[in-house]
Amino acid sequence: MSIKFRLIVSYMAMLIVPIILSLFLLPAVASFYVKSINKAYDIKYNGPTFQSNVFKSNPLKDLFDKNSLILMDIEKDIEVKLNILEDTNYLSKLDNKLKLTHSGIVIRKNGVITYSTNFINKTEIEKNLPKFGSLEEKRMHPNLILNSLLISKQHDFYFKDKSPGSIFIMTDAGAMLSITKTFGLLYIVIVIIIMILINALLTHWILKKIVKPLVALKDASTKIKEGYLDFEVKSNSNDEIGELCKEFEDMRCRLKESVEIQLNYENNRKELISNISHDLKTPVTAIKGYVEGIKDGVADTPEKMEKYINIIHKKTNDIDKLIEELFLFSKLDSNELPFGFERVDIKNYLSDSVEELKFDLEKSNIDLQLIDEIQDKISILADREKLKRVIVNIVDNSVKYMDKENGQIQITLKGLEDFVQFEIKDNGRGISQEALPFIFDRFYRADPSRNSKTGGSGLGLAIAKKIIEGHGGKIWSESTVGLGTSIYFIIKKCSMEGR
Repeated sequence: MSIKFRLIVSYMAMLIVPIILSLFLLPAVASFYVKSINKAYDIKYNGPTFQSNVFKSNPLKDLFDKNSLILMDIEKDIEVKLNILEDTNYLSKLDNKLKLTHSGIVIRKNGVITYSTNFINKTEIEKNLPKFGSLEEKRMHPNLILNSLLISKQHDFYFKDKSPGSIFIMTDAGAMLSITKTFGLLYIVIVIIIMILINALLTHWILKKIVKPLVALKDASTKIKEGYLDFEVKSNSNDEIGELCKEFEDMRCRLKESVEIQLNYENNRKELISNISHDLKTPVTAIKGYVEGIKDGVADTPEKMEKYINIIHKKTNDIDKLIEELFLFSKLDSNELPFGFERVDIKNYLSDSVEELKFDLEKSNIDLQLIDEIQDKISILADREKLKRVIVNIVDNSVKYMDKENGQIQITLKGLEDFVQFEIKDNGRGISQEALPFIFDRFYRADPSRNSKTGGSGLGLAIAKKIIEGHGGKIWSESTVGLGTSIYFIIKKCSMEGR
């Protein structure tokens, strides 16, 4: 449910629900008044029971109707006993019954008022009462007496001594109107209470569905601002707020990932600086020592001088190679080094590369062999120089860790369905299973002593991995301690017509 739809529902509910509830409560409130009056009168009739329908009448009219019924009862009592209206006990009971609704009685005999309820002024009302035998006897007669509106019902009769008499049931309409006003005020108060309750419920609903998630987002933004990212922004709604929470959570996850990458980068940078410092310090220290030896006259013979110069030259080459590899790895790692891809006949390319490597390896008493298991002519899309760098780095790594007098290195070329697989296998010392997953990490050496004689710069296999991944391939290794190591990598084939 969208926020717009929620707000529309809330607005409509604030208008419609109170109206509907008020209409249902109106009969109940009116019925309560009528029942109270019925209870006050406590009258039962032999005929049909008097009932009020709040939609067809009102409490004031109901009272006048009841007074008419009481008057009918009085008429019956007079027929039974002509002088009953001279009985003070009977009249007192009538007064008590009628005063609950601000009504009373007036008895007139021979034109003179003989009895009246306390709140009725005899002097003022006498001249305003209808005459005996009035044609309007059956109607209600309004009388303005002392600024009070009295409404009367009249019944004429003859006393036992044949004197003309009349009985009037007088109702103080002003007082009854105050009852009606009280009823109206009570109804208005009930409607206001209903509106307040509905408003409170809808406000709580809006707060729960809209404001609460916004507060959670505010707290989340504060946490992010303070650098705390280990939390979760939860939302179960499918509206705009729910979508915002999901986007915010996605942003938090990405930000956390970015921070972790940045921290990892910083740690790697520190490690890189530390490793570079260590690897540069060793040859620089050696160069400095031999230069000082020459300067102090330690190399006092032509043979020593030549030896010192050769060592200085070698160390300088080591530094130059380290800087070159570091520069190459940095370019590959930041994707700043472009690849010059071209279609390469892999059989001829690899054959030429092996011939170039054989000459140098013979000096180290290592036999290099090429095993070609591909029958057909196959091409790959590759950067010739960078692919050669991969092969050279892997072979150099095998040479550094060779511990056999008769070393052997085999390069096997195998055709797979969509790839060409290279395997460079040696019979060197091998790599432990604990170290095997890390050999492609930069500056990692299986030899913890970081001896440059055996360990190199620690960038050779890391560079190889970056180059193979740049070709869209994959590189991995297998090794058995004491038996040797195999480095595998695959590069996708390409057709002779194009990539």
